[in-house]
Amino acid sequence: MRRNWLQMSYDKEGDRWAVDMGNGHYALRCGNFLEIRIGDSGVPCRLELDRDWYVVMQEARFYLRKKDTYQVEI
Repeated sequence: MRRNWLQMSYDKEGDRWAVDMGNGHYALRCGNFLEIRIGDSGVPCRLELDRDWYVVMQEARFYLRKKDTYQVEI
């Protein structure tokens, strides 16, 4: 089955991450669950905010770089 990866990028004006749905953007919030693409796999994670935005996975967490775009499934 082919995955439907969407582009997630940082929205400076809203100070949040948003997913490009093709017909508009979906704003994400703390606690949203998604799968982030790492290599060829989707890794389940949760979006959180401290001083900066980060994702929490089962065995790791990492900060999101605001200048980067990530592929996700929501």
